[in-house]
Amino acid sequence: MNAHDAGAMPILRNAQALGAVVPNVGSLVLDNAARHAGAPAFAERVNGPYVHRSWQQFGADLLRFAAWLQAECASGSRVAFVAGNSYLRHVAELGTMAAGCVSVPVFAGYPAALMGELLQFSDVELLVTDQPDKVLALDPASLPRRLLLLAEPRQRDPAAYLASGGRIERIAEVLARDIDPTALAKVERDLRAVAEDSVCLIMYTSGTSGFPKGVQLTHRNLLSQQQALAQCWQPQPGLRMLCYLPWHHSFGGLFERFFAVAFGGCLALDDGCGKDVDRLLANFAEIRPHLFFSVPKIYQEIAARVQASAEVERAFFHPELKFVFTAAAPLPLSASEVFRAHGVPVVEGWGLTETSPCCTLTPFRLDRTPGVVGLPIPGVEVALAADGEILVRGANVMRGYFRNPEATRAAFTDDGWFRTGDIGEFGPEGVRICSRKERMFKLSNGEKVFPAQIEARIHARCQFVKYAYVFGSGQRTPHLLVFPNQQAFEGCGSGDGCVHPNDPAQLAHCLSNCMAEINARPAAGFETIRRALVVGRELSIEDNELTPSFKLIPKRIEERYADCIEAMEQGRYDQLPPDVFVLNLEASK
Repeated sequence: MNAHDAGAMPILRNAQALGAVVPNVGSLVLDNAARHAGAPAFAERVNGPYVHRSWQQFGADLLRFAAWLQAECASGSRVAFVAGNSYLRHVAELGTMAAGCVSVPVFAGYPAALMGELLQFSDVELLVTDQPDKVLALDPASLPRRLLLLAEPRQRDPAAYLASGGRIERIAEVLARDIDPTALAKVERDLRAVAEDSVCLIMYTSGTSGFPKGVQLTHRNLLSQQQALAQCWQPQPGLRMLCYLPWHHSFGGLFERFFAVAFGGCLALDDGCGKDVDRLLANFAEIRPHLFFSVPKIYQEIAARVQASAEVERAFFHPELKFVFTAAAPLPLSASEVFRAHGVPVVEGWGLTETSPCCTLTPFRLDRTPGVVGLPIPGVEVALAADGEILVRGANVMRGYFRNPEATRAAFTDDGWFRTGDIGEFGPEGVRICSRKERMFKLSNGEKVFPAQIEARIHARCQFVKYAYVFGSGQRTPHLLVFPNQQAFEGCGSGDGCVHPNDPAQLAHCLSNCMAEINARPAAGFETIRRALVVGRELSIEDNELTPSFKLIPKRIEERYADCIEAMEQGRYDQLPPDVFVLNLEASK
């Protein structure tokens, strides 16, 4: 790893050259279909048991879909996906990219108005969905003139859509079509000729503030990641992976999914979609994945079950498990210690949708440093601006935002560096993330506070905290809202002398005692938390409190819990809701 200072700007880069990148998604899939043939490429439950699809079948289905799409849509057309993870979606979405068209995944859980607005803004030619009832309930003006169904409607009659001039087709019919071998050979040549720098995906950001921005990514953006991972991880064909991360988000849809596709692995779907951890663990025991990608929220729940059950412990930490990967937020040390005790490395990465998504990785070590996200991958440079904002340059950086030239200009420096919006610092282990730039706030004395650093200390100390939200612009000291990890209440004791709380009220009591240690960690006294509340409620995507990637939406949190925030600002707690509990922090003053 090389590091140097370009004038006043320190830069980190990987000394290893990126090397040759597969030119496009079509070549990637077709080459692997020939190379791995009968080996499994995909697995999902069909009427109960797991059904495996071979690489050969995957390649043939992708080629058939691409042939149909080429005949129906012009090259470069945009195709929306409102669908959950499935084999049919996998074929259709990668087939869309392979055919020279642009995939536009839209989160199916968005409110109808926002979903319709995104579809209309995207100006798509075709919408692919396994949720036709939800789609047909949208404002007709927001729908394209063509739908491709992965599943049949159950409640809504499509007659009105058809009467308005819409066309409906079904993927089973598309994949069953007979195509002349000569015609298929031409389609394959066309797929292999798709330009590496052409846009193949528009992925909307999670939208922690404002209307989501459409990140335009090219074939080279996506596949440069896989070339870098080949050098960092040296994966072997045949890796088994269990997947629940949704494909409308970059972690699952880009990083995890394309890793399995690039290296001849088998991607098995968790039919609980990550929402049922017991189901996920049952699938884990059956698939026995070699590696597992997840977010800290799920790792916390897995750690609690592992500690509570020897059977779960044996099933999860099976001999073939090589490592687990985490991203999206810091993994609490209380959870990572469970993996360390079993000799399974926790690898962490950092990046954004705009960087395809990965920029840095930590090494395969059992010891982890909270907040450190490692060193740049090959082909990526990371720099620090004068204000501490992390800048990125490399083959992974997006083309720009769809139909938003102002946001695109604002996202780049004059000399071409992408502004990530993350504040960080460089150290011997690489990049340390401090906070999102827009979440930094000033206290009444003018001191700057970076909430993520304080939140990370709280998560590292207490596995019973699912979300910690630090705020306090204009206040004397920062304030804190805690949302408990309800699942952890049902697990076993956390060890290290920790009192095991059974409910939010007990968490407020024991966390009051732990806050003295948490408050003692920062060097700056102005970061000390003096007022805090535990809110005994589950945050949700449906209530717009969390993004589809389970990140807090600050504006929404402050709106929904305005009564709690006002109580802390005034120091008056006599009218709090019954499920909100005060932390007694007098001892830490």
